[in-house]
Amino acid sequence: MSMLMHVADAKPGQLTTTYKHYYIERPCRILIIGQHLKAKTKYNCLLRHISIGGAMLDFNPVIELPKNFFLEVVGFPEETGCTQVHRRGTELGVRFNVPLAPEFVSRLIRQAFSSAAL
Repeated sequence: MSMLMHVADAKPGQLTTTYKHYYIERPCRILIIGQHLKAKTKYNCLLRHISIGGAMLDFNPVIELPKNFFLEVVGFPEETGCTQVHRRGTELGVRFNVPLAPEFVSRLIRQAFSSAAL
């Protein structure tokens, strides 16, 4: 798995920001939005690692995706807007349109840690 998660071309005059990322394996869904902001299509994928700025997903390489979609982590009600910034084979790197709250990432990691201990 490459470390090219949420890498994007910086605009002139913008600084690039790097966030601490966490390795995690958690099922999630990609939600493609159709007309009238209704979820048109849902695809299953696997969250491999995450930061407050983006994530790396394991996703079927033959399925075409739009540049923007929503990501829903199984077991959490939040749907996070994402932009696809990297895709190679099964790797799908996304940048979150709005940085995640650190509390959300902490809850996600705690839940993954506690379920792995069982």
